[in-house]
Amino acid sequence: MNVVWGKFGVWFILCLTVHIGVGHAQQNFIDHFKGQVLENWQIADYNFTHPKFDTDWRRHQVELGNGINLSLTSKDNAENQFDGASIRRKDKTHFGRYEVVVKPARGAGVITGFFTYTGPYYGTQHDEIDIEFLGKDTTQIHLAWFVDGELYNKFIDLGFDAADRPRMYAFEWEADRLRWYAEGRLIYEHTSQEGPIPQVPGYLYANLWASDPVISSWSGIADTRQRYAANVRRVSYLSKTNCKASRLRSYLGHKYCRA
Repeated sequence: MNVVWGKFGVWFILCLTVHIGVGHAQQNFIDHFKGQVLENWQIADYNFTHPKFDTDWRRHQVELGNGINLSLTSKDNAENQFDGASIRRKDKTHFGRYEVVVKPARGAGVITGFFTYTGPYYGTQHDEIDIEFLGKDTTQIHLAWFVDGELYNKFIDLGFDAADRPRMYAFEWEADRLRWYAEGRLIYEHTSQEGPIPQVPGYLYANLWASDPVISSWSGIADTRQRYAANVRRVSYLSKTNCKASRLRSYLGHKYCRA
């Protein structure tokens, strides 16, 4: 689900990145988050107002160590009951393959997200592509996409519990189709013949948040007595335009560039 970074938010820089490729919006990358700080990601730190979120964003909820650790904890005497974690890639990306190695948080009312987003705050229509894990049932993955603000979505049974350990998930975004993968297996495909496809370049995010009770029928309700955590081990992006000349092609070991 999208997170709009407010103009009063404090932005912090994070992450070890190997840049491979050319072009601003099409630059390939792979991030292992080994502990060095470079100008590639930003961490949200501000109070957040959104009808579906019971969460503010805090820098201290993002820690480096064996990847990126995202935390969610409750607090007192505030409009939102939780402080969560959100990171955003500094540069926009577009068509290509997006991968994440992640262990999502377990618990009702808690959502771990990996997604691209753009919208009115950035001067565009709302286009978005999501991988989400609802902590109430981490044997499922929630796939969603927005085109000009209209939501399309689907739940997929994974056949395993995603919260047991870090695993690799991916989506491929092309002009005429979307494909989602879990552990290298294609789990869902949506084509332009079936409905619209996002077209506007966006920013890449990962986050951990508690939902507002207004959507409890979808997500459940988070327990204020609990501390929740998700771990992101690796994030990569491979542009279809540039991938044949990229060392990432062989490093990631998949056949995307051949398609």
